[in-house]
Amino acid sequence: MGIMQTTGITAGQNLQRLIYLAVCGLIFAYVCVLAIGVLIGDWLFDADGQPIATDFLAFWGAGKFVLQGHAADAYNWEIHKSVSSAESGAVFDGYYSWQYPPTFLVVTPALALVSYPAALVSWMAFGITLYAFALRLIGGTRIAILAAMAWPPVLWNTAVGQNGFVTAALLGAAIASIEKRPALAGLFFGLLTYKPQFGLIIPLALIAGGDWRVIGWATISATAMAVLSIAVFGTQIWSDFFDTAAKINGIILVDGRADFSKLQSLYGFVRALGGSLTTAWIAQGFLIAVLSTGIIWIWLKKGAFDVKAAALATATVLASPYAFIYDFVALAVPLVFLGKTGFSAKESAVVIAAGILVGWGPSEYAPTAFLAALLVLGLVIGRALQVYPIPMRLPASQARAARVN
Repeated sequence: MGIMQTTGITAGQNLQRLIYLAVCGLIFAYVCVLAIGVLIGDWLFDADGQPIATDFLAFWGAGKFVLQGHAADAYNWEIHKSVSSAESGAVFDGYYSWQYPPTFLVVTPALALVSYPAALVSWMAFGITLYAFALRLIGGTRIAILAAMAWPPVLWNTAVGQNGFVTAALLGAAIASIEKRPALAGLFFGLLTYKPQFGLIIPLALIAGGDWRVIGWATISATAMAVLSIAVFGTQIWSDFFDTAAKINGIILVDGRADFSKLQSLYGFVRALGGSLTTAWIAQGFLIAVLSTGIIWIWLKKGAFDVKAAALATATVLASPYAFIYDFVALAVPLVFLGKTGFSAKESAVVIAAGILVGWGPSEYAPTAFLAALLVLGLVIGRALQVYPIPMRLPASQARAARVN
């Protein structure tokens, strides 16, 4: 018996060591990819030493406009391109548009205080720090946090300088704080409104769970940010934002000029297959309805908060019709919640499959990140049915027999 126990412990330790080495290996590989990109002129600087334009240029350029006292110009595509290119030295085709609410403009000046390449690296370091903080707040162990750092969208997000780390951090920290720190949860949810497309499901969960204090603090947080933006930039800038948002929706969601296959949502998949605008919205609307029903059902239940949290985080990502590969950094949040009690062998295989899919990146043939999110949703449903089994109605004859017995 003692030998069997010792063997079991040794096997478990070896597995943990193997996972640790694999995770660290992936992180090291990401660092190498970025370092090689710098050396060969594919990241940060080109072969001639000129800065390379990335998505982050939109953030940096917006900060420049605020510092120069012309914040509204951030919403003018032509001016944004001209000034951002001239100030950064990055020459590019097309546009890097700024379509975020004025509340986000409040923080962009800090990004533009240094050169564009230095700001990009600083922005990534800041985002990763917030991301790690949120994972720790969830209750993730060291290996869980390292695994989340090895989650493939981390590399995608870093390469283009996007805001996936911040989105994941705010979502994870907000959900993790609901039970014990409602004011903090509300603050984070309020800040998350900088990505309004991720707010479709969250209010339903909070209402179903009776988390009125969180709702109150979220309202205060979001309102305070809006008032601050008006105090700093005036009311006209909100009109500029809504005009730009409508333009972006037309270009990306209607015309597909950003390529529908890059949209990692059911809406984008339907459009990429050639479906009409109406068909795509019906499909996305049906998915949102199904997700909403499931979230309301599970958040009305008592206990098993980690499962409920994982369900909310997953549904939040899936419900958005406007989601790109970098947004799926947030898919690590439900995995950390579920991973607190460990994964079975089958669940581990699903996690690996999801990682491979989302790591593959945008494809013309399949929405890889969206499919990865569906796999994670499958894990959540499996856990939910374990915790909250659905009672099966017995046939009348069996029910009578059961009563007699």
